[in-house]
Amino acid sequence: MDASGYLYTIATVGMTFAGLSVLTMIFRQMLGGRMTKFDNFVTRTWVQLGFMTTFGSILPPLLVLFGAPAPIACRISSGIVAVILGSWALTFPRRRHAVNPTRLPLQVVLFLLAMDLAALALAANATVIPSGILAALYAAAMTAILLSAGLLFLFTIVHWYEATIAHEQPKP
Repeated sequence: MDASGYLYTIATVGMTFAGLSVLTMIFRQMLGGRMTKFDNFVTRTWVQLGFMTTFGSILPPLLVLFGAPAPIACRISSGIVAVILGSWALTFPRRRHAVNPTRLPLQVVLFLLAMDLAALALAANATVIPSGILAALYAAAMTAILLSAGLLFLFTIVHWYEATIAHEQPKP
């Protein structure tokens, strides 16, 4: 499979992202922050996205090692990851609401739309996309999941930082 090297790189970055997410929460606790149910949900979300990206990135080369032709490996992998990502994205609002009943911020809504689009692209890749671009579209979808997760991570860190600064400001 031509995209194997790239997918292995995405898998490595996905695992690094999952580890960084956990370390961020540990660091936050060390600085005196209390872990709430919502913090645990956010950390779990980051780790899930990191593992999802990693799993999705190593699946096609694994199928090729078992003798599947590269186009079939891409189609099977696309279908599997489309189901996993699609169900994850569709259940996200309900899972988040269970730990934080506030309205979803615009950035999170955009993130979910990106995940829905990635799941739809993967579903199309599993069924109707011409075989010449299967690997490229699959790699692009894995990259989109990872980039979107990274942007969500940055949004959350900035949000927590701003909340901490606002909390430390003296009240007039």
